[in-house]
Amino acid sequence: MAWLNPPSVTRGVRSLHWIVGATIVLVAVSVLGSIALMLFAARSLDRLESLDERELVQRTVQRDLQRMARELTSATVWDDAAKAMGPPVDMAWTDVNFGEYYHQYFQHDLTFVVRDGRVVYASLAGARVSAQALGDLPGDVAPLVAEVVAKARPAHDARRFSLEGATAGKGLVRSGDEIYLVVAADVIAETAQLAAAQRGVPLSVVVTARRVSTAYTRGLQKDLGIDGLTLVAESRSTDHSVPLHDIQGRPIGGFAWPAHDPGMSLLKAVAPWIVLVFAALVVAALILFLRVTDALNKLAASRRALIAAKEEAEAANAAKTQFLANMSHEIRTPLNGVLGMTQIMQAEPLPDRQRERLDVIHHSGQALLVLLNDILDMARLEGGGVRLRAEPFDLPILVESTCALFSGAAANKGIALTFEVAPGGDGAWIGDPIRLRQVLGNLVANAVKFTHQGAVRIEVRPTETGLRFEVRDTGVGIAPEHRPRLFKIFSQIDTSLSRAHEGSGLGLAISHEVVSLMGGAIGVDSAPGAGSTFHFEVPLRRVRTERPTLRVVG
Repeated sequence: MAWLNPPSVTRGVRSLHWIVGATIVLVAVSVLGSIALMLFAARSLDRLESLDERELVQRTVQRDLQRMARELTSATVWDDAAKAMGPPVDMAWTDVNFGEYYHQYFQHDLTFVVRDGRVVYASLAGARVSAQALGDLPGDVAPLVAEVVAKARPAHDARRFSLEGATAGKGLVRSGDEIYLVVAADVIAETAQLAAAQRGVPLSVVVTARRVSTAYTRGLQKDLGIDGLTLVAESRSTDHSVPLHDIQGRPIGGFAWPAHDPGMSLLKAVAPWIVLVFAALVVAALILFLRVTDALNKLAASRRALIAAKEEAEAANAAKTQFLANMSHEIRTPLNGVLGMTQIMQAEPLPDRQRERLDVIHHSGQALLVLLNDILDMARLEGGGVRLRAEPFDLPILVESTCALFSGAAANKGIALTFEVAPGGDGAWIGDPIRLRQVLGNLVANAVKFTHQGAVRIEVRPTETGLRFEVRDTGVGIAPEHRPRLFKIFSQIDTSLSRAHEGSGLGLAISHEVVSLMGGAIGVDSAPGAGSTFHFEVPLRRVRTERPTLRVVG
């Protein structure tokens, strides 16, 4: 029966077996090799993702410390601050310009002043407290304070001043069960004259701290897009954690988060299809591999683009914070001098005419101080950080003082500026007079600006729920298609470079936000060539008590 299996047939079958076996081995090697390559790519992507997350957390903590240092030196490099440190310390000044300023505008949790190794002023959540209320934190921060003092003393002895002579230190500190972002800076004069006059005065160091709390961690998680980010007492050396060290290099905890592994997650999702395609055809497996690789490359590119966009946004935000701090610092000093002198002159006996003019100067300075805070207000309004006051105010006086601010501009243009408070509206009301004056002033300023002849008239009348303010002018008017953009931030009806009227476009946007915050509504009725009437209604209540016989001016 050997003819049934001649050597040639046997050799052919054996060769076919070898071919089939080799094909199977080749397919298996191809499948395993492709799977290994995809596993390697997924692991590499996960590793890069983890490194990016760790670097983002570390950079963000350092940027927060650097931002706090800029915020701190915005008020410590200041002649007024150097004078207020005494000795003795001007507690009232320090409350406003250190305690309240850092807490209200920058959300610092506590601030204190150290001189000669002793806490001479302490503030917690914007309110003055005793040094004992700070617990062990002053002692834990002592090495940082000592470092600042050692570096600052030669500068003070050399009579350096302003930012050139300023010294600051920053770092993380653990006190009890809490971890703090801490920044310390010496108080130094801005001018050479005061720096020379204060030579020999004990050196004062201002320390401000922000608690690494649940809210801070939640904000960090939201800003960086890292889900599950938590603060841990002990940080292990893993790809998904960042250790924190204090100012002396000792470990004090860290941030940790669960592994997300986008590469492996994607690979697991497509694994059944990969197996099916590779089992059917090697070529199909190669195509699938190329597609997966392309998808991974696109995911990595998207991640890099997201990081770049976030860093650009953070840089812009840091620049805005620095601008706000510098502007507040540079303009507040001369303005406070003007207001201080008007208060001193008001206390002296003056003729009625001069006193009226002095009152106009004082009210103008107060209005300028409010306008200085417009940009800060816009930022705070966007962040939900504005709180309204509830205090009594005299409505006719508020309207009259607002008109007085713009009477000169109206007279120069030859237009009449009048006001009327309807019967039933005079007397005292409960509300926020500063914000009301701000909104009304913005509307009157716009009316005077865009009215070339005729008149501007302010009318106020009571409503069922409060007051209605109307500012009516005979100006150029507003076309219907431009009205939807009136109350948007930085919006201008005429956006050309040759427009006749200047302006930042913030006034009406701030007015809209403030009125909305008060629970009211603002609007406009206008037509081109027929003038405009801006109006807003706010819920206010009247003071039921008698008006006082004496009124304090200033």
